Amino acid sequence: MKNVVGRKYSGNVFIYSAFMSFIRLSVQKILYQLLILVLFYTLFRWCFYAFNSSEIRHVATGQLWTLLEGGLRFDLAAIMYLNALWILLTLLVPLDIQNKAGRRLISMSFWLPNTIAFLLEISDWVYFNFNRKRATIEIFDLIFSKGDFLNLLPNYLQKFWFVPLIALCCITLLIWSHRRLNLYFAARWRLFRQLQFKSTPASRFIVRPLVLLLCAGLAVLLIRGGFQLQPIANRTAVLYTVPEQTALVLNTPFSIISSLESGHLQEAHFMDDAAADRVIRPVKQYHSDPGWHKKNVVVIVWESFSKRYTKEGGSVGVTPFFDSLSTKGHLFTNAYANALRSNEGVPAIFSGYPAMMEGPVSNSIYGNTVIDALPALLKAEGYSTAFFHGGTNGTMGFDIYAKRAGFERYFGRKEYANERDFDGTWGIWDQPFLDFALRQINTFKSPFLAGIFTLTSHVPFHVPKGFKPTAKGFNRDIEISMNYTDWALSQFFKQAEKQAWFRNTVFVITADHTNPYVDNAFQGEGLGRYQVPILVIDPANPQLNRKDSTLVQQLDIIPSVLDYIRYPKPFFALGNSAWDTTASRFFITYLSGNYSMIQSGYHIKTKGFDIAEVYKFPEDIKARRNLYAPGVKQPEVVNTEHYFKAFLQILHTGMINDQLSLHTYRVKRGTQ
Repeated sequence: MKNVVGRKYSGNVFIYSAFMSFIRLSVQKILYQLLILVLFYTLFRWCFYAFNSSEIRHVATGQLWTLLEGGLRFDLAAIMYLNALWILLTLLVPLDIQNKAGRRLISMSFWLPNTIAFLLEISDWVYFNFNRKRATIEIFDLIFSKGDFLNLLPNYLQKFWFVPLIALCCITLLIWSHRRLNLYFAARWRLFRQLQFKSTPASRFIVRPLVLLLCAGLAVLLIRGGFQLQPIANRTAVLYTVPEQTALVLNTPFSIISSLESGHLQEAHFMDDAAADRVIRPVKQYHSDPGWHKKNVVVIVWESFSKRYTKEGGSVGVTPFFDSLSTKGHLFTNAYANALRSNEGVPAIFSGYPAMMEGPVSNSIYGNTVIDALPALLKAEGYSTAFFHGGTNGTMGFDIYAKRAGFERYFGRKEYANERDFDGTWGIWDQPFLDFALRQINTFKSPFLAGIFTLTSHVPFHVPKGFKPTAKGFNRDIEISMNYTDWALSQFFKQAEKQAWFRNTVFVITADHTNPYVDNAFQGEGLGRYQVPILVIDPANPQLNRKDSTLVQQLDIIPSVLDYIRYPKPFFALGNSAWDTTASRFFITYLSGNYSMIQSGYHIKTKGFDIAEVYKFPEDIKARRNLYAPGVKQPEVVNTEHYFKAFLQILHTGMINDQLSLHTYRVKRGTQ
């Protein structure tokens, strides 16, 4: 046999010995495998775009190369992250390894991380429609939250049955191609052995270590995305396209891996701390009467309640009770949410800080930062405090957040204790749970603060059997679920009006964030995606009742409530009271590493901390005429930029160094 092989390949021995070696064969196998993975990721990118073309700005032909270039950079980073162990083992272990356990270990080091990556990527093709961005590390909060993922899974599988089918096909093809490569290179390795093509001491002790070092260095370079000072992150995608298309440049595995590292806020220091304080003036005191009359406070947070579904937002009949209630209270018609997700919107309302990182701050390393949250402040003044959410206890970590914020009691699905009213997905239907909340509130000793968070108007937008919409003219699931919650709210107020505490209570009704289902670009990509109602009702004060176009945001709810109930002490707040005519009006939000702020008559969008777009506000509310001139100092936006940087400095410094409360804030001046 040896002679036959020798005769057959004698003409090629010198070619092999000149150009090939065992280590070179391993490198060749790695390169082939990486090429296959790159092809998969490129295909996935265009599948992602096909699934979400209505949510992503149209890609012009001239953009294709730039998008592919940027996408390749992120794809290679993700691939190297996921396959580093397999690459190392491939370089160290013979390609025709005979040990079965060792062979399985090497194979598992390849297909396990890549299978998980494929599942996450392909699932994100439909999840993006709900989340409006590539999935990040908090996706695992949903997957591993007790009950939530299992409850949602049947609905998603029914609606998106093709997703697991596509994933199965892609994973099968990946594993098949990997096995074919294993067989091909194992055969070539055995051929080398038959040709007695042996490695020399120089190749073992010099060439192999050098190749390992070279591969390690190349891997690190690809993982960090190049030689630049900072490794690439999700926010780097804006270098290749406009913010609305950054999801197309990214891939989901990289987005998740990057968010693991982006759990740390970046230091922001643009000016002296005292100068930032003079701009923002976060230490506030609106009243000083120690004998203040303590009114009860009820804050109702309506799940996914976009302004779009109200009469003020252009809809008719979807929320008839809220529309009628708006005439009996103070309706802010120019109000904005500071986040796009529930676990960021609820903290914005009750703790007064906006979304500022890839995942929710409340679940990050800054989750224990001491903050002057509304429940904590009122609890210290003798208020009973409770948070109501009909979801499964632990959903979104709201039970833990509520405790940190100062709510004494938490009422969820467990406390409701009647599974007959379980909606099959998220928790208890809104109407019975609001009735339950009212019964509990009736047992509270005044004064009290109650936070109530509804849940029915959320994907999959189910309503109880037998519910008939209270009006005609709409038929979408989202509109019907909104109408159901509106009706449930009417029943709550119908009963609340009969209670002794009702006329000594101020009610605030708003949303955690807007709904992702939209019918125009302004609602999907512009400021409309943040527009929510904020309604303040005081049954004992009819003079309060009017529409108000003052620019307000969720951050303003804490100071507005404390100002209205005449809270007599100083406190720390990043927002401003809506009743304070001397305060600067502004709105800020964060998405994928970039900020959007309205202040001093301008709407700015940033790339990181740097201004990238400027629009007049409210004249150009739909952001059609970009006034930004690169490299040109624009005096008209100096105030807005200065306010933006002062705000970020106080916010980031405070969160990093635990200085976001009256007692921890390092600048003891600026009291209003």
